Amino acid sequence: MKKITMLLTNAFLPDPRPHREALSLARAGYSVKILCWDRGEGLAPRDVIDGIAVERIRVASRHGRGPLQIVFLLQVWCTMAARVFKDMPDLVWCHDFDTLPAGIIIKKCKGNKLVFDSHEVFSKMLGGNVPAFLKKFIAILERWLIKYADMIIVTCAAMRDFYAFRGAANILVVGNQKDPAVFQIPPEMLDGQRSILGIGGELVISYIANLGPERIIAPLLDIVKDDSGLFLIIGGDGCQKPLVEAAARDCRRIKYLGYVPHDRVPLYTALADVVYYGYDKNSGMAEYCNPNKLFEALAAGRAFLGGDFGEMGKIIKEEGCGIALAGFTRESIQDAVAILKDRKRLEEFKANARTAGASKYNWQHVEKNLLGAVVKMESN
Repeated sequence: MKKITMLLTNAFLPDPRPHREALSLARAGYSVKILCWDRGEGLAPRDVIDGIAVERIRVASRHGRGPLQIVFLLQVWCTMAARVFKDMPDLVWCHDFDTLPAGIIIKKCKGNKLVFDSHEVFSKMLGGNVPAFLKKFIAILERWLIKYADMIIVTCAAMRDFYAFRGAANILVVGNQKDPAVFQIPPEMLDGQRSILGIGGELVISYIANLGPERIIAPLLDIVKDDSGLFLIIGGDGCQKPLVEAAARDCRRIKYLGYVPHDRVPLYTALADVVYYGYDKNSGMAEYCNPNKLFEALAAGRAFLGGDFGEMGKIIKEEGCGIALAGFTRESIQDAVAILKDRKRLEEFKANARTAGASKYNWQHVEKNLLGAVVKMESN
């Protein structure tokens, strides 16, 4: 049995994308281990999640440190390399650019195959706490280090073009598609949760994701407060958490769930009529935007309210599964909500989402391409 070790710089709670890929690889006969970074979450150093072995490296730190994070990353990379040397995997799978240096060290020493799974373009996603000169340096480093990967996996066509322009050859697009079966929730369970949350006949909107600075949440909160015909289910963590908590205290129709485990996301998605994803179109990652929320909506057959940019805007318009906004102002969101309140239009959006999720945008389709590409890479 061939062995794969995946490297992550989060604590794998689990992270949805590595989780899906690891399960697919395990079902195909690979032995998969996830080696990840516990920055102080205090999770078990060794765990088994859905049959996947998880090993956590404890190096105390936090997100958002800016350039200072390199001190902690160096320690994590060295520890990862030392742990992987003991296992001798056939394939090292680096999730995101901040694990790639460790993967390259291992490949140089052991000669294994190397996959670089780029969830985002790292140099584009860095925040304002990172100086411009450092962003430029990282962009140069990105261009240089990708040549060591035997395969690069990206989330959308725009990212494929980004890496191809920089000289990468073997690039595979693996989107954030979901398994529709997981999002089919029994009606009695939905009814029970509606009762628990206090949902009546309102239009139900859900947003369960990161509450970081690039997520546009404030206008939606204000609209729901002022419109008794709306109910918002919101979950996640990040710098806008206090804003959400305050809104939930002020309005009974805003239910803040805190951090939501990944296995509860299908339930809260199925409870909604509309899945919302407000994102700053001026963010460096906007042109590559291909969010999990969109594919969760398609899998559950729910209307989607997102932005008219990136892969997200393209899919919304092509599939007729919701509304793509040029910008997330209070006025534009209110206009969209008015359309979504028309039950006939809403049901059309839902039906189109359900069809797209079942026929095209689902994990079963992506899984075949992923496994085939891994086998081909191994044989080269």
